Amino acid sequence: MSDKQIFSNLAILYELNKIEFERKLAIFPESLRYYVVLASSIIGTENSKRLNETPQKLIDNSEEFVKKMLELSTTIPDVAFRDILENYLIETLKDELRFNCLNCREFKNCLDIENQDEIGELFHRRVLGEETDELKQEIREKIQNALKKIPHINADDASRLCLHFIHNYTCESIGKVFGRYADIATKLRNDFGINYVKIQRSLIALNMEFFEKNKSYSA
Repeated sequence: MSDKQIFSNLAILYELNKIEFERKLAIFPESLRYYVVLASSIIGTENSKRLNETPQKLIDNSEEFVKKMLELSTTIPDVAFRDILENYLIETLKDELRFNCLNCREFKNCLDIENQDEIGELFHRRVLGEETDELKQEIREKIQNALKKIPHINADDASRLCLHFIHNYTCESIGKVFGRYADIATKLRNDFGINYVKIQRSLIALNMEFFEKNKSYSA
């Protein structure tokens, strides 16, 4: 895969993450949404550090952003923030496990992209520090156009709605995903004191749920 294709995929992932973030943001009270943004940034950074495809520059930018937000947050509500971190971590995992177009192996083949290299070049400029509103809007519009032919983004039963659906994760490969989230939970426990036992119970429940769902549509 060329560098342009890698950055194009990252641009699409970045835009889709924004959509999912807005959905998760609405779960929490408005008075706590600053801390939701902080939790999202922390968990997103920890996730990106554990994915080999993420460019180091992008990780560095994310870590710097988190550092600045923590410096500005001199009065983080400990109990409330720990609760946000725990819930946001689980919601993020649920997004990865949903049976929708975004988690299908055929997702890229369904994208209506005629200018993938161009999107990659634009996003590469942004990763290198070009953060103009014009560039952001141009990238956003191209990706939104590419997503028009993706019908089941918001579904959780694409395995029933689409004959070509194949989840990115199998019952054999899912262990690595849960291992990644367990690793992040350990980091959050050490840094912020989250309830690791609570997270572990949720991971076990989601693992069983995914196994049953995967088995039912694969049968």
